[in-house]
Amino acid sequence: MASQSLYRKWRSQTFAELIGQEHVVQTLRNAIIEERVAHAYLFTGPRGVGKTTMARLLAKAVNCTDPNPAARPCGQCPACVAIAEGRAVDVIEMDAASHTSVEDAREIIERVQFRPAEMRSKVYIIDETHMLSTAAFNALLKTLEEPPDHAIFILATTEVHKVPATILSRCQRFTFTRHGIAATSNHLRQIASAEGLSLEAGVPEAIARAATGSMRDALGVLEQLASFGQGMITLEQVHSLLGMTAAAEVHALIEALLDADVGAALRAVNGVSEQGADVRQFTRDVVERLRTLLLFRATNDRSLLDVGEDELRNLEVWAQRAEPGDLVEWIKLLSGLDYQLRTTPYGHLPLELAVVEALVAPKRPEVSVAPRPSPKRSEPARRPEPSAAAPEPPRQREPDPPPEIVIETVIMPVAPEVLDQAAPPPRAARGLSASPEEFQAANADMSLLERIEAEWDEIKRNVRPHSPTVQALLNSIRPIDVEGNTIVLLASSPFHKDNLERASNTKLVEQVINKQLGGNFAIRCTIETKPEARDIRGQIRHARNDEHVRAALNIFEARIVDIEEETD
Repeated sequence: MASQSLYRKWRSQTFAELIGQEHVVQTLRNAIIEERVAHAYLFTGPRGVGKTTMARLLAKAVNCTDPNPAARPCGQCPACVAIAEGRAVDVIEMDAASHTSVEDAREIIERVQFRPAEMRSKVYIIDETHMLSTAAFNALLKTLEEPPDHAIFILATTEVHKVPATILSRCQRFTFTRHGIAATSNHLRQIASAEGLSLEAGVPEAIARAATGSMRDALGVLEQLASFGQGMITLEQVHSLLGMTAAAEVHALIEALLDADVGAALRAVNGVSEQGADVRQFTRDVVERLRTLLLFRATNDRSLLDVGEDELRNLEVWAQRAEPGDLVEWIKLLSGLDYQLRTTPYGHLPLELAVVEALVAPKRPEVSVAPRPSPKRSEPARRPEPSAAAPEPPRQREPDPPPEIVIETVIMPVAPEVLDQAAPPPRAARGLSASPEEFQAANADMSLLERIEAEWDEIKRNVRPHSPTVQALLNSIRPIDVEGNTIVLLASSPFHKDNLERASNTKLVEQVINKQLGGNFAIRCTIETKPEARDIRGQIRHARNDEHVRAALNIFEARIVDIEEETD
Protein backbone atom coordinates (compact mmCIF):
# COMPACT_ATOMS: atom_id res chain seq x y z
CA MET A 1 0.00 0.00 0.00
CA ALA A 2 1.38 3.42 -0.95
CA SER A 3 2.37 5.68 1.94
CA GLN A 4 0.60 8.97 2.43
CA SER A 5 2.50 12.01 1.18
CA LEU A 6 3.75 14.50 3.75
CA TYR A 7 1.62 17.39 2.57
CA ARG A 8 -1.53 15.28 2.95
CA LYS A 9 -0.44 13.73 6.22
CA TRP A 10 0.35 17.12 7.77
CA ARG A 11 -2.57 19.05 6.28
CA SER A 12 -3.99 21.41 8.91
CA GLN A 13 -7.13 20.08 10.59
CA THR A 14 -8.04 23.20 12.58
CA PHE A 15 -7.60 26.93 12.17
CA ALA A 16 -4.99 26.90 14.94
CA GLU A 17 -2.80 24.46 12.99
CA LEU A 18 -2.86 26.51 9.80
CA ILE A 19 0.44 28.18 8.87
CA GLY A 20 0.06 31.75 7.67
CA GLN A 21 -3.04 33.40 6.10
CA GLU A 22 -3.94 34.98 9.45
CA HIS A 23 -6.07 37.64 7.75
CA VAL A 24 -8.30 34.96 6.21
CA VAL A 25 -8.48 32.87 9.39
CA GLN A 26 -9.50 35.80 11.56
CA THR A 27 -12.26 36.93 9.18
CA LEU A 28 -13.73 33.43 8.81
CA ARG A 29 -13.57 32.79 12.56
CA ASN A 30 -15.50 35.96 13.25
CA ALA A 31 -18.09 35.02 10.63
CA ILE A 32 -18.58 31.60 12.27
CA ILE A 33 -18.84 33.01 15.81
CA GLU A 34 -21.33 35.67 14.72
CA GLU A 35 -23.18 33.27 12.38
CA ARG A 36 -22.63 35.48 9.36
CA VAL A 37 -21.19 32.90 6.98
CA ALA A 38 -21.65 33.96 3.35
CA HIS A 39 -23.19 31.75 0.70
CA ALA A 40 -20.23 32.02 -1.73
CA TYR A 41 -16.50 32.52 -1.27
CA LEU A 42 -13.64 32.93 -3.73
CA PHE A 43 -10.14 31.97 -2.58
CA THR A 44 -7.35 33.25 -4.84
CA GLY A 45 -3.58 33.04 -4.66
CA PRO A 46 -0.52 31.05 -5.81
CA ARG A 47 -0.47 27.27 -5.78
CA GLY A 48 0.34 25.42 -2.60
CA VAL A 49 -0.51 28.20 -0.15
CA GLY A 50 -3.56 26.57 1.47
CA LYS A 51 -6.64 27.53 -0.54
CA THR A 52 -8.14 24.02 -0.65
CA THR A 53 -7.11 23.36 2.96
CA MET A 54 -8.90 26.53 4.04
CA ALA A 55 -11.97 25.51 2.05
CA ARG A 56 -12.10 22.18 3.89
CA LEU A 57 -11.61 23.91 7.25
CA LEU A 58 -14.52 26.21 6.45
CA ALA A 59 -16.64 23.19 5.45
CA LYS A 60 -15.77 21.62 8.82
CA ALA A 61 -16.49 24.81 10.75
CA VAL A 62 -20.00 25.28 9.35
CA ASN A 63 -20.84 21.64 10.12
CA CYS A 64 -18.93 21.20 13.41
CA THR A 65 -21.08 20.16 16.35
CA ASP A 66 -18.86 21.67 19.07
CA PRO A 67 -21.11 23.81 21.30
CA ASN A 68 -18.51 26.60 21.39
CA PRO A 69 -18.51 28.46 18.04
CA ALA A 70 -15.03 29.86 18.76
CA ALA A 71 -13.63 26.29 18.89
CA ARG A 72 -14.96 25.28 15.48
CA PRO A 73 -13.73 23.29 13.71
CA CYS A 74 -12.78 21.08 16.60
CA GLY A 75 -11.35 18.30 14.43
CA GLN A 76 -12.86 15.62 16.67
CA CYS A 77 -16.62 15.57 16.19
CA PRO A 78 -18.16 13.10 13.68
CA ALA A 79 -18.64 15.82 11.06
CA CYS A 80 -15.01 17.03 11.28
CA VAL A 81 -13.67 13.47 11.15
CA ALA A 82 -15.85 12.51 8.18
CA ILE A 83 -14.75 15.58 6.20
CA ALA A 84 -11.07 14.98 7.07
CA GLU A 85 -11.33 11.38 5.88
CA GLY A 86 -13.07 12.40 2.65
CA ARG A 87 -16.27 10.41 3.24
CA ALA A 88 -18.71 13.25 3.93
CA VAL A 89 -21.41 13.04 1.26
CA ASP A 90 -22.48 16.62 1.91
CA VAL A 91 -19.07 18.09 1.10
CA ILE A 92 -18.61 17.85 -2.64
CA GLU A 93 -15.20 18.63 -4.14
CA MET A 94 -14.93 19.16 -7.87
CA ASP A 95 -11.87 19.80 -10.01
CA ALA A 96 -12.96 22.33 -12.60
CA ALA A 97 -10.00 21.39 -14.81
CA SER A 98 -11.69 18.08 -15.63
CA HIS A 99 -15.31 19.24 -15.28
CA THR A 100 -15.49 22.26 -17.55
CA SER A 101 -18.70 21.68 -19.47
CA VAL A 102 -22.10 23.23 -18.96
CA GLU A 103 -23.48 19.74 -18.18
CA ASP A 104 -21.24 19.59 -15.10
CA ALA A 105 -22.56 22.95 -13.93
CA ARG A 106 -26.16 21.88 -14.49
CA GLU A 107 -25.56 18.72 -12.45
CA ILE A 108 -24.43 20.91 -9.55
CA ILE A 109 -27.50 23.12 -9.93
CA GLU A 110 -29.83 20.11 -9.86
CA ARG A 111 -28.16 18.47 -6.86
CA VAL A 112 -27.85 21.64 -4.80
CA GLN A 113 -31.63 21.80 -4.36
CA PHE A 114 -31.63 18.67 -2.21
CA ARG A 115 -31.05 19.17 1.50
CA PRO A 116 -27.95 17.72 3.21
CA ALA A 117 -28.13 14.01 3.98
CA GLU A 118 -26.19 14.09 7.25
CA MET A 119 -24.84 17.53 8.09
CA ARG A 120 -26.07 21.01 8.69
CA SER A 121 -24.82 22.49 5.40
CA LYS A 122 -23.99 21.20 1.96
CA VAL A 123 -20.64 22.61 0.80
CA TYR A 124 -19.40 22.68 -2.80
CA ILE A 125 -15.64 23.18 -3.23
CA ILE A 126 -14.74 23.94 -6.85
CA ASP A 127 -10.98 23.93 -7.38
CA GLU A 128 -9.26 25.62 -10.37
CA THR A 129 -12.46 27.53 -10.99
CA HIS A 130 -10.95 29.56 -13.83
CA MET A 131 -11.00 26.38 -15.98
CA LEU A 132 -14.80 26.36 -16.23
CA SER A 133 -16.19 27.22 -19.63
CA THR A 134 -18.13 30.42 -20.25
CA ALA A 135 -21.34 28.43 -20.57
CA ALA A 136 -20.66 26.69 -17.23
CA PHE A 137 -20.06 30.04 -15.53
CA ASN A 138 -23.29 31.40 -16.94
CA ALA A 139 -25.20 28.37 -15.73
CA LEU A 140 -23.87 28.86 -12.19
CA LEU A 141 -24.61 32.57 -12.00
CA LYS A 142 -28.13 32.42 -10.62
CA THR A 143 -27.33 29.65 -8.18
CA LEU A 144 -24.31 31.54 -6.84
CA GLU A 145 -26.39 34.67 -6.41
CA GLU A 146 -29.28 33.01 -4.58
CA PRO A 147 -28.33 29.51 -3.43
CA PRO A 148 -30.54 27.53 -1.02
CA ASP A 149 -30.00 28.31 2.67
CA HIS A 150 -28.34 24.97 3.23
CA ALA A 151 -25.69 25.40 0.46
CA ILE A 152 -22.32 27.13 0.49
CA PHE A 153 -20.03 27.49 -2.53
CA ILE A 154 -16.24 27.85 -2.13
CA LEU A 155 -14.36 28.57 -5.35
CA ALA A 156 -10.56 28.34 -5.49
CA THR A 157 -8.32 29.58 -8.30
CA THR A 158 -4.73 30.50 -9.08
CA GLU A 159 -5.76 32.75 -11.99
CA VAL A 160 -8.47 35.06 -10.75
CA HIS A 161 -8.16 37.29 -13.83
CA LYS A 162 -9.82 34.50 -15.85
CA VAL A 163 -12.90 34.43 -13.62
CA PRO A 164 -15.77 36.54 -15.06
CA ALA A 165 -16.67 39.71 -13.20
CA THR A 166 -20.23 38.46 -12.84
CA ILE A 167 -18.91 35.56 -10.72
CA LEU A 168 -16.54 37.77 -8.72
CA SER A 169 -19.35 40.12 -7.75
CA ARG A 170 -21.35 37.25 -6.21
CA CYS A 171 -18.55 35.99 -3.93
CA GLN A 172 -16.64 37.17 -0.90
CA ARG A 173 -13.08 37.24 -2.12
CA PHE A 174 -9.99 36.34 -0.05
CA THR A 175 -6.46 36.66 -1.42
CA PHE A 176 -3.93 34.16 -0.08
CA THR A 177 -0.28 35.18 0.20
CA ARG A 178 2.89 33.16 -0.23
CA HIS A 179 4.43 31.65 2.87
CA GLY A 180 7.52 33.41 4.15
CA ILE A 181 10.90 31.71 4.31
CA ALA A 182 10.99 31.90 8.10
CA ALA A 183 7.49 30.41 8.54
CA THR A 184 8.14 27.67 5.98
CA SER A 185 11.52 26.69 7.44
CA ASN A 186 10.11 26.55 10.98
CA HIS A 187 7.26 24.33 9.80
CA LEU A 188 9.73 22.06 7.99
CA ARG A 189 11.77 21.69 11.18
CA GLN A 190 8.68 20.68 13.15
CA ILE A 191 7.63 18.08 10.58
CA ALA A 192 11.18 16.74 10.24
CA SER A 193 11.39 16.33 14.00
CA ALA A 194 8.05 14.51 14.11
CA GLU A 195 9.09 12.27 11.19
CA GLY A 196 12.49 11.48 12.72
CA LEU A 197 14.43 13.30 10.00
CA SER A 198 17.73 15.04 10.76
CA LEU A 199 18.41 18.26 8.85
CA GLU A 200 21.77 19.95 8.42
CA ALA A 201 21.90 23.64 9.30
CA GLY A 202 20.54 25.74 6.46
CA VAL A 203 18.55 22.92 4.82
CA PRO A 204 15.08 24.21 5.84
CA GLU A 205 15.91 27.70 4.56
CA ALA A 206 17.26 26.33 1.28
CA ILE A 207 14.10 24.27 0.74
CA ALA A 208 11.87 27.21 1.70
CA ARG A 209 13.69 29.51 -0.72
CA ALA A 210 13.35 27.00 -3.56
CA ALA A 211 9.63 26.51 -2.84
CA THR A 212 9.00 30.23 -3.48
CA GLY A 213 6.21 30.46 -0.93
CA SER A 214 4.45 27.16 -1.63
CA MET A 215 4.19 25.02 1.51
CA ARG A 216 3.04 22.05 -0.55
CA ASP A 217 6.15 22.27 -2.76
CA ALA A 218 8.38 22.57 0.31
CA LEU A 219 6.92 19.43 1.86
CA GLY A 220 7.25 17.64 -1.46
CA VAL A 221 10.96 18.48 -1.61
CA LEU A 222 11.45 17.35 2.00
CA GLU A 223 9.76 14.05 1.16
CA GLN A 224 12.06 13.52 -1.83
CA LEU A 225 15.11 14.25 0.28
CA ALA A 226 13.94 11.80 2.94
CA SER A 227 13.93 9.04 0.32
CA PHE A 228 17.60 9.64 -0.59
CA GLY A 229 18.78 7.34 2.16
CA GLN A 230 19.50 7.10 5.84
CA GLY A 231 21.22 9.74 7.91
CA MET A 232 21.21 13.51 7.94
CA ILE A 233 19.79 15.48 5.01
CA THR A 234 22.59 17.79 3.85
CA LEU A 235 22.74 21.05 1.92
CA GLU A 236 24.66 19.25 -0.81
CA GLN A 237 21.71 16.89 -1.30
CA VAL A 238 19.33 19.84 -1.51
CA HIS A 239 21.50 21.53 -4.12
CA SER A 240 21.87 18.31 -6.07
CA LEU A 241 18.13 17.63 -6.08
CA LEU A 242 17.04 21.14 -6.99
CA GLY A 243 19.97 22.18 -9.18
CA MET A 244 20.50 25.16 -6.90
CA THR A 245 23.65 27.20 -6.64
CA ALA A 246 25.43 26.74 -3.36
CA ALA A 247 24.68 29.43 -0.83
CA ALA A 248 28.44 29.60 -0.18
CA GLU A 249 29.04 31.19 -3.60
CA VAL A 250 26.26 33.74 -3.04
CA HIS A 251 27.80 34.57 0.33
CA ALA A 252 31.30 34.72 -1.20
CA LEU A 253 30.25 37.09 -3.99
CA ILE A 254 28.54 39.50 -1.59
CA GLU A 255 31.58 39.42 0.70
CA ALA A 256 33.79 40.21 -2.29
CA LEU A 257 31.54 43.11 -3.35
CA LEU A 258 31.63 44.56 0.16
CA ASP A 259 35.43 44.14 0.27
CA ALA A 260 35.86 45.56 -3.26
CA ASP A 261 37.85 42.42 -4.09
CA VAL A 262 37.57 41.84 -7.84
CA GLY A 263 39.59 38.63 -7.75
CA ALA A 264 37.44 37.03 -5.06
CA ALA A 265 34.27 38.11 -6.88
CA LEU A 266 35.39 36.49 -10.14
CA ARG A 267 36.42 33.32 -8.30
CA ALA A 268 32.91 33.09 -6.81
CA VAL A 269 31.32 33.47 -10.25
CA ASN A 270 33.60 30.87 -11.80
CA GLY A 271 32.95 28.53 -8.87
CA VAL A 272 29.26 28.57 -9.77
CA SER A 273 30.04 27.90 -13.43
CA GLU A 274 32.34 25.00 -12.57
CA GLN A 275 29.55 23.40 -10.52
CA GLY A 276 27.39 23.35 -13.62
CA ALA A 277 24.77 25.37 -11.77
CA ASP A 278 22.33 27.77 -13.40
CA VAL A 279 24.15 31.12 -13.58
CA ARG A 280 20.88 32.98 -14.11
CA GLN A 281 19.43 31.51 -10.92
CA PHE A 282 22.65 32.33 -9.09
CA THR A 283 22.36 35.95 -10.24
CA ARG A 284 18.74 36.08 -9.08
CA ASP A 285 19.77 34.71 -5.68
CA VAL A 286 22.45 37.39 -5.35
CA VAL A 287 20.01 40.15 -6.35
CA GLU A 288 17.45 38.91 -3.83
CA ARG A 289 20.08 38.82 -1.07
CA LEU A 290 21.30 42.33 -1.96
CA ARG A 291 17.72 43.59 -1.96
CA THR A 292 17.17 42.16 1.49
CA LEU A 293 20.43 43.73 2.67
CA LEU A 294 19.40 47.11 1.24
CA LEU A 295 16.04 46.89 2.99
CA PHE A 296 17.68 46.06 6.31
CA ARG A 297 20.43 48.67 5.88
CA ALA A 298 17.93 51.41 5.09
CA THR A 299 15.29 50.59 7.73
CA ASN A 300 17.02 48.45 10.40
CA ASP A 301 13.59 46.79 10.75
CA ARG A 302 13.79 43.03 11.14
CA SER A 303 10.03 42.65 10.75
CA LEU A 304 10.36 43.52 7.05
CA LEU A 305 12.78 40.66 6.40
CA ASP A 306 11.71 37.22 5.25
CA VAL A 307 14.83 35.33 6.29
CA GLY A 308 15.95 32.68 8.73
CA GLU A 309 18.07 33.24 11.81
CA ASP A 310 21.34 32.25 10.12
CA GLU A 311 20.83 34.69 7.30
CA LEU A 312 19.75 37.42 9.70
CA ARG A 313 23.09 37.19 11.46
CA ASN A 314 24.89 37.60 8.13
CA LEU A 315 22.74 40.62 7.27
CA GLU A 316 23.56 42.28 10.58
CA VAL A 317 27.29 41.95 9.86
CA TRP A 318 26.99 43.05 6.22
CA ALA A 319 24.81 46.05 7.08
CA GLN A 320 27.68 47.56 9.06
CA ARG A 321 29.91 47.46 5.96
CA ALA A 322 27.46 48.25 3.16
CA GLU A 323 26.63 51.65 1.71
CA PRO A 324 23.07 52.10 0.37
CA GLY A 325 24.35 53.82 -2.77
CA ASP A 326 26.60 50.89 -3.63
CA LEU A 327 23.80 48.41 -2.99
CA VAL A 328 21.46 50.30 -5.31
CA GLU A 329 24.06 50.31 -8.11
CA TRP A 330 24.82 46.61 -7.69
CA ILE A 331 21.15 45.65 -7.72
CA LYS A 332 20.51 47.72 -10.85
CA LEU A 333 23.53 46.21 -12.58
CA LEU A 334 22.88 42.57 -11.74
CA SER A 335 19.09 42.62 -12.09
CA GLY A 336 19.45 43.59 -15.76
CA LEU A 337 21.51 40.53 -16.66
CA ASP A 338 18.78 37.92 -16.96
CA TYR A 339 18.14 38.42 -20.68
CA GLN A 340 21.86 38.68 -21.50
CA LEU A 341 22.68 35.47 -19.65
CA ARG A 342 19.86 33.69 -21.48
CA THR A 343 20.90 34.80 -24.97
CA THR A 344 24.67 35.27 -24.84
CA PRO A 345 26.93 32.75 -26.61
CA TYR A 346 29.69 33.57 -24.11
CA GLY A 347 28.47 31.66 -21.06
CA HIS A 348 28.81 33.57 -17.81
CA LEU A 349 30.89 36.41 -19.32
CA PRO A 350 28.12 39.06 -18.84
CA LEU A 351 28.09 38.30 -15.11
CA GLU A 352 31.88 38.55 -14.91
CA LEU A 353 31.85 41.91 -16.68
CA ALA A 354 29.05 43.17 -14.47
CA VAL A 355 30.97 42.18 -11.36
CA VAL A 356 34.07 44.00 -12.58
CA GLU A 357 32.01 47.05 -13.48
CA ALA A 358 30.32 46.99 -10.07
CA LEU A 359 33.68 47.24 -8.31
CA VAL A 360 35.74 49.27 -10.78
CA ALA A 361 33.54 51.61 -12.77
CA PRO A 362 31.92 53.55 -9.86
CA LYS A 363 35.38 54.58 -8.65
CA ARG A 364 36.32 56.16 -12.00
CA PRO A 365 33.92 58.88 -13.15
CA GLU A 366 36.03 59.34 -16.28
CA VAL A 367 37.87 56.32 -17.63
CA SER A 368 40.28 55.68 -20.48
CA VAL A 369 40.97 52.03 -21.15
CA ALA A 370 44.63 51.74 -22.11
CA PRO A 371 47.96 51.41 -20.31
CA ARG A 372 50.68 54.01 -20.61
CA PRO A 373 52.52 53.99 -23.95
CA SER A 374 55.76 52.06 -24.11
CA PRO A 375 58.95 54.11 -23.54
CA LYS A 376 60.16 52.93 -26.96
CA ARG A 377 57.18 54.51 -28.69
CA SER A 378 57.58 57.99 -30.09
CA GLU A 379 55.20 60.54 -28.69
CA PRO A 380 52.36 61.50 -31.05
CA ALA A 381 51.95 65.00 -32.30
CA ARG A 382 50.11 67.26 -29.88
CA ARG A 383 46.45 67.78 -30.65
CA PRO A 384 44.91 71.21 -31.04
CA GLU A 385 43.72 72.65 -27.75
CA PRO A 386 39.93 72.11 -27.42
CA SER A 387 37.56 74.91 -26.60
CA ALA A 388 37.03 75.82 -22.93
CA ALA A 389 33.31 74.96 -23.20
CA ALA A 390 34.02 71.35 -24.11
CA PRO A 391 37.13 69.88 -22.43
CA GLU A 392 38.59 66.93 -24.28
CA PRO A 393 38.08 63.58 -22.54
CA PRO A 394 41.36 61.95 -21.46
CA ARG A 395 42.82 59.52 -24.00
CA GLN A 396 45.66 57.02 -23.68
CA ARG A 397 46.99 54.27 -25.88
CA GLU A 398 47.52 50.55 -25.51
CA PRO A 399 51.03 49.58 -26.57
CA ASP A 400 50.88 45.84 -26.97
CA PRO A 401 48.54 44.68 -29.75
CA PRO A 402 49.20 46.18 -33.20
CA PRO A 403 47.51 48.27 -34.37
CA GLU A 404 46.94 50.42 -31.29
CA ILE A 405 43.28 50.69 -30.23
CA VAL A 406 42.29 53.91 -28.50
CA ILE A 407 39.04 53.45 -26.54
CA GLU A 408 37.29 56.40 -25.08
CA THR A 409 34.38 56.66 -22.68
CA VAL A 410 32.75 59.66 -21.04
CA ILE A 411 30.29 58.95 -18.23
CA MET A 412 29.26 62.62 -17.80
CA PRO A 413 26.27 63.45 -20.08
CA VAL A 414 27.46 65.61 -22.95
CA ALA A 415 25.40 66.95 -25.82
CA PRO A 416 26.17 65.37 -29.22
CA GLU A 417 27.21 68.69 -30.74
CA VAL A 418 29.69 69.25 -27.91
CA LEU A 419 31.14 65.78 -28.40
CA ASP A 420 31.58 66.56 -32.08
CA GLN A 421 33.50 69.73 -31.20
CA ALA A 422 35.66 67.85 -28.71
CA ALA A 423 36.31 64.86 -30.97
CA PRO A 424 39.96 64.38 -31.94
CA PRO A 425 41.02 65.14 -35.50
CA PRO A 426 41.24 62.18 -37.88
CA ARG A 427 44.40 60.10 -37.84
CA ALA A 428 46.10 57.86 -40.29
CA ALA A 429 45.20 54.21 -39.79
CA ARG A 430 47.37 51.88 -41.84
CA GLY A 431 47.67 54.65 -44.36
CA LEU A 432 43.90 55.35 -44.43
CA SER A 433 42.25 58.49 -43.09
CA ALA A 434 38.94 58.33 -41.21
CA SER A 435 36.80 61.07 -39.72
CA PRO A 436 35.05 60.83 -36.34
CA GLU A 437 31.77 60.36 -38.21
CA GLU A 438 33.21 57.36 -40.08
CA PHE A 439 34.39 55.85 -36.81
CA GLN A 440 30.93 56.38 -35.31
CA ALA A 441 29.17 54.77 -38.28
CA ALA A 442 31.58 51.84 -38.36
CA ASN A 443 31.20 51.29 -34.61
CA ALA A 444 27.40 51.25 -35.00
CA ASP A 445 27.55 48.78 -37.91
CA MET A 446 29.88 46.40 -36.08
CA SER A 447 27.78 46.55 -32.90
CA LEU A 448 24.70 45.66 -34.93
CA LEU A 449 26.56 42.81 -36.64
CA GLU A 450 27.60 41.38 -33.28
CA ARG A 451 23.97 41.47 -32.14
CA ILE A 452 22.76 39.79 -35.33
CA GLU A 453 25.40 37.07 -34.98
CA ALA A 454 24.34 36.47 -31.37
CA GLU A 455 20.65 36.25 -32.31
CA TRP A 456 21.02 34.46 -35.66
CA ASP A 457 19.90 31.08 -34.31
CA GLU A 458 16.79 32.68 -32.80
CA ILE A 459 16.07 34.48 -36.07
CA LYS A 460 16.21 31.14 -37.89
CA ARG A 461 13.84 29.58 -35.36
CA ASN A 462 11.39 32.45 -35.85
CA VAL A 463 11.44 31.89 -39.61
CA ARG A 464 10.41 28.24 -39.27
CA PRO A 465 6.68 28.81 -38.43
CA HIS A 466 6.37 30.81 -41.66
CA SER A 467 8.45 28.55 -43.90
CA PRO A 468 10.46 25.48 -42.81
CA THR A 469 12.10 25.52 -46.25
CA VAL A 470 13.51 29.01 -45.76
CA GLN A 471 14.59 28.09 -42.26
CA ALA A 472 16.54 25.13 -43.67
CA LEU A 473 18.02 27.47 -46.28
CA LEU A 474 19.30 29.83 -43.57
CA ASN A 475 21.23 26.98 -41.96
CA SER A 476 23.73 27.40 -44.81
CA ILE A 477 23.79 31.20 -44.61
CA ARG A 478 25.33 33.48 -42.00
CA PRO A 479 25.67 37.26 -41.45
CA ILE A 480 29.11 38.66 -42.25
CA ASP A 481 28.68 42.45 -42.47
CA VAL A 482 26.39 45.44 -41.97
CA GLU A 483 26.42 48.39 -44.32
CA GLY A 484 24.14 51.05 -42.91
CA ASN A 485 20.64 49.59 -43.18
CA THR A 486 21.75 46.59 -45.24
CA ILE A 487 22.70 43.28 -43.65
CA VAL A 488 25.13 41.28 -45.75
CA LEU A 489 24.68 37.50 -45.66
CA LEU A 490 27.18 34.92 -46.87
CA ALA A 491 25.75 31.84 -48.62
CA SER A 492 27.70 28.60 -48.84
CA SER A 493 26.84 28.05 -52.51
CA PRO A 494 25.16 29.73 -55.51
CA PHE A 495 22.15 27.47 -54.96
CA HIS A 496 21.52 28.90 -51.50
CA LYS A 497 22.13 32.46 -52.68
CA ASP A 498 19.70 32.15 -55.61
CA ASN A 499 16.96 30.67 -53.44
CA LEU A 500 17.32 33.33 -50.76
CA GLU A 501 17.14 36.08 -53.37
CA ARG A 502 13.68 35.00 -54.47
CA ALA A 503 11.41 37.94 -53.67
CA SER A 504 9.11 36.03 -51.31
CA ASN A 505 12.01 34.48 -49.39
CA THR A 506 13.88 37.77 -49.10
CA LYS A 507 10.75 39.54 -47.87
CA LEU A 508 10.09 36.86 -45.24
CA VAL A 509 13.64 36.97 -43.84
CA GLU A 510 13.60 40.78 -43.76
CA GLN A 511 10.29 40.80 -41.89
CA VAL A 512 11.58 38.38 -39.24
CA ILE A 513 14.86 40.26 -38.85
CA ASN A 514 13.11 43.62 -38.53
CA LYS A 515 10.74 42.24 -35.93
CA GLN A 516 13.65 40.71 -34.02
CA LEU A 517 15.84 43.83 -34.15
CA GLY A 518 13.14 46.46 -34.07
CA GLY A 519 14.40 48.28 -37.17
CA ASN A 520 13.97 48.60 -40.92
CA PHE A 521 16.74 46.59 -42.58
CA ALA A 522 17.25 45.05 -46.00
CA ILE A 523 19.37 42.00 -46.74
CA ARG A 524 21.95 41.36 -49.45
CA CYS A 525 23.40 37.92 -50.15
CA THR A 526 26.83 37.06 -51.46
CA ILE A 527 28.85 33.89 -51.97
CA GLU A 528 32.24 35.56 -51.95
CA THR A 529 34.14 36.23 -48.78
CA LYS A 530 35.89 39.55 -48.68
CA PRO A 531 39.69 39.62 -48.39
CA GLU A 532 41.08 40.92 -45.12
CA ALA A 533 39.47 44.33 -44.87
CA ARG A 534 41.95 47.21 -44.95
CA ASP A 535 39.47 50.04 -44.48
CA ILE A 536 38.42 51.53 -41.16
CA ARG A 537 35.32 49.30 -40.92
CA GLY A 538 37.41 46.16 -41.26
CA GLN A 539 39.94 47.38 -38.72
CA ILE A 540 37.23 48.23 -36.19
CA ARG A 541 35.69 44.81 -36.64
CA HIS A 542 39.10 43.20 -36.17
CA ALA A 543 39.66 45.28 -33.05
CA ARG A 544 36.28 44.42 -31.57
CA ASN A 545 37.12 40.72 -31.88
CA ASP A 546 39.96 41.19 -29.37
CA GLU A 547 38.76 39.90 -25.99
CA HIS A 548 40.34 42.80 -24.06
CA VAL A 549 38.78 45.40 -26.30
CA ARG A 550 35.39 43.69 -26.09
CA ALA A 551 35.62 43.63 -22.31
CA ALA A 552 36.43 47.33 -22.20
CA LEU A 553 33.60 48.19 -24.60
CA ASN A 554 31.06 46.21 -22.56
CA ILE A 555 32.17 47.35 -19.11
CA PHE A 556 32.46 51.06 -19.86
CA GLU A 557 29.98 51.36 -22.74
CA ALA A 558 32.90 52.81 -24.67
CA ARG A 559 33.47 53.47 -28.34
CA ILE A 560 36.55 53.15 -30.54
CA VAL A 561 37.55 56.66 -31.59
CA ASP A 562 40.89 55.98 -33.27
CA ILE A 563 43.17 53.19 -34.52
CA GLU A 564 46.83 54.05 -34.72
CA GLU A 565 49.69 52.39 -36.55
CA GLU A 566 52.25 51.03 -34.11
CA THR A 567 55.62 52.78 -34.42
CA ASP A 568 58.98 51.84 -33.03
